Amino acid sequence: MPRKKLGEMLVEAGVLTEQGLRAALNEQRRWGGTLGSKLVEMKLVPEAELVRVLSMQLSLPTIDLERTDVTPDVIALVPSELAHEHYLIPFAQPMKFLDVAMADPTNLGVLDELRIRTQLNIRPYLAGPRMIERALARYYPRGFGRMHRPDLAVPLVEGNDVIDAPAPIPTGIKDAFPRQRPRQTSSSLAPPPPVRGTQVGGPPPLSSSRDAEIDALQDRISRLEALVARDEEVLRKLLALLVEKQVATREEILERIK
Repeated sequence: MPRKKLGEMLVEAGVLTEQGLRAALNEQRRWGGTLGSKLVEMKLVPEAELVRVLSMQLSLPTIDLERTDVTPDVIALVPSELAHEHYLIPFAQPMKFLDVAMADPTNLGVLDELRIRTQLNIRPYLAGPRMIERALARYYPRGFGRMHRPDLAVPLVEGNDVIDAPAPIPTGIKDAFPRQRPRQTSSSLAPPPPVRGTQVGGPPPLSSSRDAEIDALQDRISRLEALVARDEEVLRKLLALLVEKQVATREEILERIK
């Protein structure tokens, strides 16, 4: 017997009407995302009630991601695109198992895909869609930064010369922050400085003041990364608010942004 879908279980539990389910499904088809996130966003079902009912219906444990520290090696088991698309967070990997927080654990196709990708037995846990959104921003930030873009190096500026300016920047950020060109000085014709941490002779190692400058630049990148990660969600909620307040219809918004 096939497992019931999330919407059907909520209707049977009496926390969602058939009309509300149809409205949420229409929103999901039009704007994407998961059904659970749409139900909470449209205020058809409170997040706590959604998690409580599904936990009882599915006999699944819940997980509080706000109080769970997830290690980078566990996060690396699931690609960012898959986590964002299906609202899920891997949070532990004991033995041959992978514990995954999900907003909709009734999606058996996603469980199969996770099992094939990781070669681990998947144990689903329930978490609210808003909680998972916050965890996605924390562990799978969109944009660029130190944790998820190891190829991105921070330009080191000495005087007016750029010593190192590697790694392409995403188009939107690139346009807003054009890359600085090094001045054509005699120093630019000299061999590149030795890699930090090696002793080749010649220039001395980077000073502590240089280290402080690098840390400050990396902190700026981390803050910018968090802002970029929020842009998509903020824009989506803003458009939904405009429609809700009847300032414009979705069709008018889509026509304007073509």
